[in-house]
Amino acid sequence: MSANNTSSKGKELYLRLLKYTFRHKLVFIISLIAMAAFAVTDTAFAALIKPLLDGSFVEKDPEIIQMFPFLLIGLFLLRSIAGFISTYGIAWVGRNVIKQIRKEMFSKLVHTPTSVYDSSSSGELLSKVTYDTEQVAEAATKAITVLVRDGLTVLGLLGLMFYQSYILSLGLLIIGPVIAIFIKIMSVKFRDTSKHIQKSMGYITNVVEELIEGHRVVKVFGGEKSEKNSFEIVNDNNKKRHLHLAFIQGISIPLVQFIVALFLAGIIYIVTSEQFIESLSVGTFMSFVTAMILIFAPLKRLAEINVVLQRGIAASESIFELLDSKSEISREVSDNSNREININFSSIKFSNIYFSYNSSSKYILEDINLEINKGSTCAIVGKSGSGKSTLMNL
Repeated sequence: MSANNTSSKGKELYLRLLKYTFRHKLVFIISLIAMAAFAVTDTAFAALIKPLLDGSFVEKDPEIIQMFPFLLIGLFLLRSIAGFISTYGIAWVGRNVIKQIRKEMFSKLVHTPTSVYDSSSSGELLSKVTYDTEQVAEAATKAITVLVRDGLTVLGLLGLMFYQSYILSLGLLIIGPVIAIFIKIMSVKFRDTSKHIQKSMGYITNVVEELIEGHRVVKVFGGEKSEKNSFEIVNDNNKKRHLHLAFIQGISIPLVQFIVALFLAGIIYIVTSEQFIESLSVGTFMSFVTAMILIFAPLKRLAEINVVLQRGIAASESIFELLDSKSEISREVSDNSNREININFSSIKFSNIYFSYNSSSKYILEDINLEINKGSTCAIVGKSGSGKSTLMNL
């Protein structure tokens, strides 16, 4: 699959995930407004540096000196309130999204055909409901918070930097596309590795579940060593997958930071040159440098959040695959029907029964006719693979 197709599919999955978020529009919108207010405080703080230095230390303006402490207190009070509302609000929305998705997944599992359970390990299905949904929670909460709050912070600080000196800020037009292309390439690698991690978690869950359910069989036949070896294989595979993700993340984030650092170093070199330094006031220079320093933290979080986002998209693909799978019978018919089991039956009777797995052309059972009277004892015998277990399951 090409990078463009992968990116397009990722957008579709995330937009579908956001539809669950939009069910809680009021809290979500309030959280977004609080994020915007939080983002404004960083830009406002950097902007206040100019009047503080020029008015207080250069021009010795007493009004600015007296007013600045109150502005600072008000600014950080707004930041604290906005930070709490945005963090708690988006977390509330995210957990409600996960609750709804888990509810739909469980309802789907109730109506999932037996053939799906036969072809899938229980550990894989458990991993979808537990591990995958938590990854989606991260994408629906932490990712949105970072993308909106830190994204607006970066835009605000960039706007201030261009306002202070558009000549110095032109370098951003060069490194911006470079970083964007790099992040797009790494997104594909992050998502691919995340899919392997999810599968490895399913393998671990499956091995542990088999041991717990069959511990008596393991002890009777002395299979402890075999079970340990099986777990060691899947556990080591999970470790390798996580280390591979950490390796990619460890390369990508410092590289983005290094590119930004080169740009910032070049800016500082130009600003401190004799030809340029006389055209800037002390306040303007410090305001510009403060904005550059403050922009580093949100840029770092934006670079890191790509890992969380790709994990969530990979997990949502796994979840929606289950939700979109075909049910055995209509959920509405199953939930609304008042089916009663008649316990006053006289016998169990099969007439001309044919059965195959997964729409296979080969029948496991062919033209079976059987009647067992109530209260009687019947033994079903036959060679291995003749369909005894299938008949008993029916």
